[in-house]
Amino acid sequence: MELNNLYAMSNETLIKQKFISRILREEGENIRQAQTQIMGQRGFTSRELFSDRRFTSDKNKLTYTHLPKHRFIDMSSRQTKQGKIKKVAHPIHNKILMGHANDIVFRMGVEYTSRMKEMLLQEFPQHI
Repeated sequence: MELNNLYAMSNETLIKQKFISRILREEGENIRQAQTQIMGQRGFTSRELFSDRRFTSDKNKLTYTHLPKHRFIDMSSRQTKQGKIKKVAHPIHNKILMGHANDIVFRMGVEYTSRMKEMLLQEFPQHI
């Protein structure tokens, strides 16, 4: 009897991991698309800015790797020896990431339904 409960719990854990992985992968792609769109609208043409960003989803973690330039472009001012200098800010980092972080939290809280579990079971039957 307990072996069956352990097996069911193991299945539930695997389904949850697949769900989380799917949400993170989708949101990573959404972040990439949002950044690409804003950079295109703002006139960025450097291939380096577009290609040197990576979103990797590993189990329950989304990792965003980017150039330090991406953060600098996002800043509205910087501190120098002469004092604080205002500059043109392009919201390609913080605003997008925080907005999508909220989306991730919302989706994980709302989308994990019995229908989603059934869909995941159909997509990944070899693992469960």
